[in-house]
Amino acid sequence: MSSLNIIELLRVITNKYQFYSSVVILFIGLIGNILIILMFNILRIFRGNQCAYYLKIESMANIGVLLAMLPSNIASYIIGRNPVHISVAWCKIQSMSSYSFGLYSLCTICFLAFDQYLSTNHRQHWRYISTLKLAYRLSFFNITIVLLHGILFLIFTQTGPLGCTVYHPTVNAYFTFFYYPILSCVLPITISGLFSLLAYQNVRRIIRRQIPLMRRRLDRQMTAIALTRVMCIVSLGIPFIIWSLFRLNITYHADDHVEEAILNLSSVVIYSILYTNYAINFYLFLMISPRYRHQVKYFFIKKLRRSLTILSNPRLIISKNNQVAPEPTQASAFVLECV
Repeated sequence: MSSLNIIELLRVITNKYQFYSSVVILFIGLIGNILIILMFNILRIFRGNQCAYYLKIESMANIGVLLAMLPSNIASYIIGRNPVHISVAWCKIQSMSSYSFGLYSLCTICFLAFDQYLSTNHRQHWRYISTLKLAYRLSFFNITIVLLHGILFLIFTQTGPLGCTVYHPTVNAYFTFFYYPILSCVLPITISGLFSLLAYQNVRRIIRRQIPLMRRRLDRQMTAIALTRVMCIVSLGIPFIIWSLFRLNITYHADDHVEEAILNLSSVVIYSILYTNYAINFYLFLMISPRYRHQVKYFFIKKLRRSLTILSNPRLIISKNNQVAPEPTQASAFVLECV
């Protein structure tokens, strides 16, 4: 097989893989993250829980990452050219948005693990530190940091032979020696992993504390979810970090088109693994938590069905015996909560 045939074959594989993987990841990612936001907003057991709050805003950031990157990949297959290669402005905005949302999601997981350690700690005054007020403040701090950091991508991202990326040597050095290995890898993995393991140790001893059974079950469930989320970040994020460091420091030969085709294919595969990290939270929680599966079942069977019934006829409410009844003059909705 000649080099031209190899290049064309690799190009076809790259385009098809990028299109179908983007469609699948975008579809399951939007559905999963939206369901997480709805569940943690509607189910009473999660209201006021800091861990649920962090998971909600992480899901919002995950949606931002998916919408910033995957639609352009789908459009590139349909129109034959990626929009970020046509417009430098699009390239800059997309790069800033995706990296800002990604960094925000990563920092949120660190705050989630830290908060779960505080809320399950045997020291009472440490548990008092874990509040929604603290979660709001950390979220505002997180937004400020990622927006300021995103300015780097807005300024220095360009289109070139390796696609939409940073080509400035000084900024490349920053990404090589700090952003990818420290800020996006060692620091968040160390913080989130350490506090998740400490929280796991706390919930193993939680039975000795005099706390309500419902709170004890919720702490165990949220700690298991947080630990699983950290493991997912490690397994799906490290390949992207390694590839990014490799891409920033590779000696690129413009006349070697086979090498270019191989790099493009490997880049598409690595990025699809990374995007999967932002799409599978809901399904991951279903696999590791039987209690979460029960809550999801309750959410679909009870909450959504009742909401749709009320929306179809606003003059009706759901009574306590699960029957549709006329709305009284002054009535409050009956709430059945899954515990």
